[in-house]
Amino acid sequence: MSDPGVGEYLNRHFVSAYQKVGTFRINRNRKQGGNVASYFCLPSGLVLHAVAGPVNADVFLREARWAKDTYELARLNGLADDRLREFFRNAHLDRLEQEHGVRVQQHELPRPGAVTAGLLERALAEHGRLRLNNQGKVHLLLAVGPLPPLGELYQVVFEGALNEKITTRPVAVAGKR
Repeated sequence: MSDPGVGEYLNRHFVSAYQKVGTFRINRNRKQGGNVASYFCLPSGLVLHAVAGPVNADVFLREARWAKDTYELARLNGLADDRLREFFRNAHLDRLEQEHGVRVQQHELPRPGAVTAGLLERALAEHGRLRLNNQGKVHLLLAVGPLPPLGELYQVVFEGALNEKITTRPVAVAGKR
């Protein structure tokens, strides 16, 4: 992150790591193609929140603060893991309605289970009444399947929300074969 304020906040409240899952090309020292997704997780690897796609520093910081503050509010209320899922489901439903104009009732959602591409497709078909942007898709997905393991979620976000393919191919450098 090139913004020092965002870096300081992340260093103070999070442990950061990265994993290349898509492909891009380097041409004249500039990255071409590819995409990015960021995940805010518990130490166990359960995802509280995600940011799909590149965003500016203000948006990224707002999302990081929301993840941290929402988790701290849940902890202040003494919520155990089973109640934590419901708390985050409601928090994502609230943001989905407030920021994206999509109101989904609790009884319309399936019980939390495995997060899959099919789950995202069904949720978008049933509840994506408005064309949702990437962040709206993330809130819908995390409302339908709150606190999923990162290993279940990352591919669904990358391929389902960002329309990118997961790959193990190395980064291509223009002019090199």
